[in-house]
Amino acid sequence: MSTPAVRLTAATTGVCNLPGITPASANAVNERLSENHRTHHIFFDTFGRHNHLVHHLLAIYDLGAPARVINTGYTRESSYQRDLSSVTPPTSPSEADLSEPARWKGYLGNAAAYSIFLEYFTKEIEKHGYEKVVNRTLFARTETADDMLVRFFAGFLHPFIHVGYGIEFRQPVIVAEGLAMAAIQDAWMRELFIPAEEKAQVAAAAGDTTLEALLNKIRCDEKLRLAPRWADGNKIKGVLERASQEMLSYASQYTVPVEKLQEKLAESINAVALFTAAAQREDKEIKMDFYYMHGHNSSLFLPVYLRQEWISLANKVRLLEWKGRHDLALYASRRAPELRVNDIRNYVPKENPETNPWLNIIDRTLKVEDDGHTAKFVRACINGEKICAPYQAHEEKGFLVKGDMWIKIAQMCVDSVEAEGARWARSVGFDEAWEEYGPRKQY
Repeated sequence: MSTPAVRLTAATTGVCNLPGITPASANAVNERLSENHRTHHIFFDTFGRHNHLVHHLLAIYDLGAPARVINTGYTRESSYQRDLSSVTPPTSPSEADLSEPARWKGYLGNAAAYSIFLEYFTKEIEKHGYEKVVNRTLFARTETADDMLVRFFAGFLHPFIHVGYGIEFRQPVIVAEGLAMAAIQDAWMRELFIPAEEKAQVAAAAGDTTLEALLNKIRCDEKLRLAPRWADGNKIKGVLERASQEMLSYASQYTVPVEKLQEKLAESINAVALFTAAAQREDKEIKMDFYYMHGHNSSLFLPVYLRQEWISLANKVRLLEWKGRHDLALYASRRAPELRVNDIRNYVPKENPETNPWLNIIDRTLKVEDDGHTAKFVRACINGEKICAPYQAHEEKGFLVKGDMWIKIAQMCVDSVEAEGARWARSVGFDEAWEEYGPRKQY
């Protein structure tokens, strides 16, 4: 049997670090994710939909899933993955010379070049360590690194999440996979990040404007709110095509003063949880938006990145600013729906245990048969509760999610996923997104 590419031990814990992590569960993850690394492409189809096996298994591992649940989840979700050998790269990965800028650029954005980039980043990380490779690839402030940083935020943040998992669990091969994934994403989001950053620098914004205030401004801007259309295949692109100046104006107002890094980190996590959970319809059952959910799920990795001593303070600020600007565009792209905060505050869950409600939610989450989105959602809620706790009294600074609202958001998610029908609504600011759903359930 080949040496496992993923090497967890029972001492390798993640953000949640819950009871249940054992040598058997660690070994199950090692075997399954090593197999995934060797045999599967990072996209499971030609449309560029992402292989979630790494995200899924590490999320449930961190929630205390036993080996049996890990193995069952892998068997189910690996059944539709695309074999890596079935995707012919432009040239042999062992012969590709990515040290030449022209060849590097020629492979960018090409899904068939995944194995080329994977071999390149794997070798670079073996030589230099993932810390130096991530810094050089994403944070060097060169034209090439900025291009990769744009791609890092593409694909609904999947490269951001994937590399985050690699750093969280200290797995170099997963970092290599995530960087290779970023390299084959498109770079069209440059139209958001680079101009917004330049505009913010010229304006010398003070960082006083909260994300929650900017969400309100976006919702009140009719041109921006109506810019995305239901027929748009890519609704963030629709925003940038039809209301680019308005979007850039609001995005550039979000800045992170160095001295407020930790507060702004918590604010970012709070804001995306708010619009993910509060974007509901009064006359419809509770559902989370599939696209907003990615903004929330990825928020867990912000403190992972910001804890790394090898990432400079300036790059931590930049990473947090780009994440906030991404989330503002994400909110706008679903027609900036009304945020019904009281739907969170007043939520009555399907199950209301007398003991720790988190244990109930985690147990139910581990029984959900999906590709890991539910477990990622719950992990992000657990993380949000911890990170935002010191700012409970700062509602005027954008911290609307507080106290038991975190467990209620997790309960809203799990209750809705367990309900019949489609688990996630898609593009909830549009009436069409709600047509298949019935009236709100009363538990």
